[in-house]
Amino acid sequence: MSDNPHSICLFIGSLKAGGAERVTLWLAGELVAAGHRVSVLTHHGADQDFFALPPGVDRAVVGLTEGRRSMAGKLVINMRRCLRVRAVLRRMRADVVLAMMPHESVVAVVAAAGTGCRVVVSERNAPWHRRQDRIWTVLRRLVYRFSAAQVAQTRPIADWLERHTGSTRLHVVPNAVQDPLPSGPPVIAPPAVPGRRLIVAAGTKPWQKGFDLLVEAFAQVARDHPDWDLALPGLLPGRVEEGLSGQDVLDRAAEVGLAGRVILPGHVGNMPDWYAAADLFVLSSRFEGFPNVLVEAMSQGCACVSFDCDTGPRDILTDGVDGLLVPADDPAALAVAMGRAMADEALRARIGAAARDVRTRFAAPRILAHWARALDLPETGARP
Repeated sequence: MSDNPHSICLFIGSLKAGGAERVTLWLAGELVAAGHRVSVLTHHGADQDFFALPPGVDRAVVGLTEGRRSMAGKLVINMRRCLRVRAVLRRMRADVVLAMMPHESVVAVVAAAGTGCRVVVSERNAPWHRRQDRIWTVLRRLVYRFSAAQVAQTRPIADWLERHTGSTRLHVVPNAVQDPLPSGPPVIAPPAVPGRRLIVAAGTKPWQKGFDLLVEAFAQVARDHPDWDLALPGLLPGRVEEGLSGQDVLDRAAEVGLAGRVILPGHVGNMPDWYAAADLFVLSSRFEGFPNVLVEAMSQGCACVSFDCDTGPRDILTDGVDGLLVPADDPAALAVAMGRAMADEALRARIGAAARDVRTRFAAPRILAHWARALDLPETGARP
């Protein structure tokens, strides 16, 4: 327990299904366990939550979503949003606010000005891959330098922030392996058909996660491995990103002869069961920050194949040692690696066993110590 408890606010858009949301709530729970007073502040209310708050964590809601408004309307909404966040921080008597996304980071810095509350901004993805309205790009460039610290998940993201936002108080904090992995509703049982094997790739975003590329790769090896299926927990048919929907992914699977062999079980709360059922895990992302699902799968001993997108996977696995890493955006190369793993049970067993080392490299106490430094908390406040 901390001898010097702080009031800490974690600010994120919502608690919908997603990696940033999971990390936010994990950190909130750990900070409460360390003796701090912790609140989570969101734009959206509990009606949109996928994750539950950890015990002892308070909740506040800003509201005021932008929707389809004119530029002037959005400006007014964001001014009101800053005032509401400022009022919440004062009511909480927050010592520090950790903003977990670019929009929230800009709002937090503006809202906390003159209050004495330290603001730590955090990027949860590779920012050069995420299209922002020009005004938010300019605001990030102007505002980040006035935050107390800036957190990136990998060194390339930290270097980008230094070049493009003038950030100088940078901390690189990867995601921790949660042990045990969280599991809860909705509980969806993975397929258990005798004689069939399962490839798992998880995520909610069809474009970023490259599920269209994965279907193309699977189509190239599926005929040689007729007993293998592909499951995409988290992906919903109606989810659209960059013009690609989950239904498009299913339709493409049918076009290449994989109808019935590509499965969309929807949102899944019991991911540990899916990792346990996976004979192979694949990360086909076009880009990442620091992919939670890859670390989680490796921690459970899954044999993993991953695109070497420009930040994330190479920080986690070493090709041929604890996984297979292939050139990014190359379905043919991904197909070769998948086929190699699918055909070689001994290879899957070897890299799967080595993958468990992520439990040590990204153990919670190590990552909490990084967060303690970024938030300027006594490291004794992080749980040993």
